[in-house]
Amino acid sequence: MSTSKLRIGSVPYLNARVLIHGLDGQPESTLELHPPSILARKLAAGELDAALVSSIEYLRHPEYRAVPGLSISGLHEMWSIRLFHRVPVERIRTVALDRASETTNALLRILLKERWRLEPEYRAGEAGGRSGERGAAGDEDAFLLIGDRALAFDDPAWQALDLTRVWRELTGRPFVFALWQVRPGIDIGSLGARLRRCRDEGLRQAESIAACEAVRYGRPYEWTLRYLRDIVCYDFGAEERAGLRGFQSYLLAHGLLDRKRDDLD
Repeated sequence: MSTSKLRIGSVPYLNARVLIHGLDGQPESTLELHPPSILARKLAAGELDAALVSSIEYLRHPEYRAVPGLSISGLHEMWSIRLFHRVPVERIRTVALDRASETTNALLRILLKERWRLEPEYRAGEAGGRSGERGAAGDEDAFLLIGDRALAFDDPAWQALDLTRVWRELTGRPFVFALWQVRPGIDIGSLGARLRRCRDEGLRQAESIAACEAVRYGRPYEWTLRYLRDIVCYDFGAEERAGLRGFQSYLLAHGLLDRKRDDLD
């Protein structure tokens, strides 16, 4: 492996703060923050050595390895992955997607078809989710938002559907949104140990992180701490792996994935 600094990328969202705590400024690596779609492109192009990338990228790229034990997952709800709708769900006919994350777009398609037998017209939103800034000005029945924009959006004209909650009701499993993924040739053992230390320290410092982020987001401290410590799951154990296998099965069944990744079994 090269002795140059590792190029690491992460999403810039609140749900990653615990995982990347203390990672910025380390002498062994550089850290870039981008939306999931840009991270996926940069990792595939070799512009990053490791990245906290959407789980669908792991399923698409058998050459990627996942850092053991780490993920961004939702156990029962997620708060930051939501479909906003102004008609009852069963009457949705048009949906604006969020181009920041293909994982979430695919999850939405699966849930609407499996739970409500819906196949609405899907329209591309701007990167990052244009709908979060337009309020009710668009003509879609619903729009998808992820990350901090989903946490911040608050308009009584729109109801919110937490996709993790629907997935849990459908499958009984957690949903894995992102994994630390590493390109070939990188010492995953050394990097993994470092990233797990960051996660562990981030959890120990959850109260101080929440205090800082609550001010930045304009949210109550208790709300921010609960989100960081109780809502977001940072593990990748047997239950999360089973959830990811279930997602892969649905992707294959819906024609959203070309081949199965066998090492999830």
